[in-house]
Amino acid sequence: MSELDRAPAVPIQDGVAPARRPAGICHGAGLIVVYGNPAFIATFGRQAVGVPARESLLDLPRGAFSLLDTVLARGKPLVRWIRFGGEEWRMTAAPRSDPGTGEAYGVAFHLRARSDTADASDTADASDTPERPDGPSLIEPTSGIRGFVG
Repeated sequence: MSELDRAPAVPIQDGVAPARRPAGICHGAGLIVVYGNPAFIATFGRQAVGVPARESLLDLPRGAFSLLDTVLARGKPLVRWIRFGGEEWRMTAAPRSDPGTGEAYGVAFHLRARSDTADASDTADASDTPERPDGPSLIEPTSGIRGFVG
């Protein structure tokens, strides 16, 4: 196992961005977790792979699963802020699509702590919009990225 594979899912000292953050891939309407990077395994455990996300990622809030469901249904990437482990995390999800049909069959996602961002005091995005009872507060993945041209 390389040094990078053993990297913790926490920021490195001296303000340097973390080597790894949790990321995974879910498949199908049941959102079966089929892959987790080393930080995912360290955070949620090996037993989380092969099980529906709702049954294995118990520490994630309801809004995280709303995000995954919405990305799978719409076939478009989305982002939202969630509370996890006592801090705010940016959860980004993108559809996994069949190249022949374009149909979404799964979702890839990753988590990034607010403290990882260049300006951790920047709060002008979806975290300021409370979750609505009828669904998640979502933002397009490029709308909160400074300097993004696209």
